[in-house]
Amino acid sequence: MVHLSSPQMISIMIFYSIITYFIGPLVTRPYMGDHPDQCIAGFLLGFTVSIFLWMKYGRKYAETYKYTKNLRRY
Repeated sequence: MVHLSSPQMISIMIFYSIITYFIGPLVTRPYMGDHPDQCIAGFLLGFTVSIFLWMKYGRKYAETYKYTKNLRRY
């Protein structure tokens, strides 16, 4: 489980959580003022952005960290 193996990776996961649960709903709330479930669209937007960021940057960082961690053993 690479995503919880270092303080840097934990920080990245917290950043993705903030995007998903706070920034996403904050962005979509003004556009869904009369809808009873305003946060659902925000969660969906934040989750989508988090997934794209993970696919573009986070996965490469995790692989680099995993590779350098294995190098330190030898």
